[in-house]
Amino acid sequence: MALESTHELAPEQRLAKGALSIPDAIAISVSVLAPGMAMFLNVNGVAVQAGGATPLAFLLGGVACLALAFVVIGFTRRMASAGYAYTYVSRSLGKESGFVAGWLYAFGLACFVPMTLAGVAYLFCDLVGLSNSWLFPMFLVTMVLLVAFSIIRIKVTTRLQLVIGIVTVVVILIVDIVTTAKGGASGNTAKPFTFSHTAVGGFHGVFYGIIFGITSYIGFETAADFGEETKNPRRAIPIAIIAATGFAILFYIWSTYSMTIGVGIDKIAADGTPLKTIADKYVTHWVGTLTEVGAMLAAFIVCVGCATASTRTVYAMGREGVLPRFLGRTHARFQTPVNATLLVAGAALVMALLSWYAFPDPGFGVGRALDTYYFWATLGTLLVIVVYIGLCFGGMIFFRRTQRRWNPLAHVVVPLIAAVVFAAALYGSIHPAPPAPLSYTPYITLAWLVVGVIIVFGLRSRNPEAVARIGSILGEEGGEDAEDVPEKPALGATT
Repeated sequence: MALESTHELAPEQRLAKGALSIPDAIAISVSVLAPGMAMFLNVNGVAVQAGGATPLAFLLGGVACLALAFVVIGFTRRMASAGYAYTYVSRSLGKESGFVAGWLYAFGLACFVPMTLAGVAYLFCDLVGLSNSWLFPMFLVTMVLLVAFSIIRIKVTTRLQLVIGIVTVVVILIVDIVTTAKGGASGNTAKPFTFSHTAVGGFHGVFYGIIFGITSYIGFETAADFGEETKNPRRAIPIAIIAATGFAILFYIWSTYSMTIGVGIDKIAADGTPLKTIADKYVTHWVGTLTEVGAMLAAFIVCVGCATASTRTVYAMGREGVLPRFLGRTHARFQTPVNATLLVAGAALVMALLSWYAFPDPGFGVGRALDTYYFWATLGTLLVIVVYIGLCFGGMIFFRRTQRRWNPLAHVVVPLIAAVVFAAALYGSIHPAPPAPLSYTPYITLAWLVVGVIIVFGLRSRNPEAVARIGSILGEEGGEDAEDVPEKPALGATT
């Protein structure tokens, strides 16, 4: 089947082709990583399980994401597409698998919208001294801002993301440098990189902690979702992914190490805001406040990034007809997927209402805003991890079929390393079961997967032409490997 390009789409289905440069692509990936928010809010979620081995959990999560980055780059050098995971899996594991990947990925990224907005509301109220009764109204205010930022021209938001990200990272690096130079509470040590100081059960503590560790890395590959809106995407997107992944690994390991030694290896699990603690203790009080301000701004920016990445996947599936066609339409002026944006925002609002008012209180003692944060962070990460594992195995098949210089170490072992670490994190989230409502998350993940499988097989029987279009619309395809290596049909693909 001949491939369609964005040039062949109707005007109301086109994205703003070539609107993003390499710095914009890097800004997207780094902003979705949200290093300021991750280090302020996610570290405690890891430390509760991993304890003094928190840096090790971030290191292992980083290794898996670096291996996955290699896989994603292998795809991006051949094709550019909105909804990258949906398209890449369809080209490697088959059309039906591609639908399921898009189904999981869109929902997974959408989960990070109520998560991050809850974080923004919590941090804002904490900074200005508002009572808990203001938390949900602040959530609604930030939701309105999110919709506005997601619909306006994407280049405006990426530049804002880059500025806020740079300022926040610089502040945290200053705290890291001072804390490490002073030796923290008891001197510099390699103990945080061993399994002997976990808060819960050695290996299990680290691998459960990887769930929130991976939450902090999710988004390193988000630039691939904007392949159709990026200039020279087969060059720009790999650069953005490598830059974001390399930066995140080094920054997270150093920051979590400084927090661990700063608070104390055996005390970090009990500290709700270790970054603010070490900033206050080793630098000065106003720097601790500045890290919280940076985390709040970063949380909002990552929310915009996650929402736009989720909507690109929904948009890609809508324009190919496997989701309702109206989701594949773009704004007449801004050329952004407005209908998909409104759908994701509406879904995020419903999710927030559920976790805020309907779910049982897990008894964490952190309030409904952070309960919402941790619940949707866990569910979103599990959903995306399943997609990541699919990309790893899809990459093995894709590389074997397309690479002229196929190498078993690079094209099999590297993706397999990532898949094994991600699978270990999944296992750590299930056994032993966490308290409710976090214990619901594996079952919701499985249920959403089953629903996606049922939908795509029902669609195949009712509308096989729509299934045949899955992954067919690309902004650009080609690359060095494509010049003389014909691509064989994907396994299980509809031709």
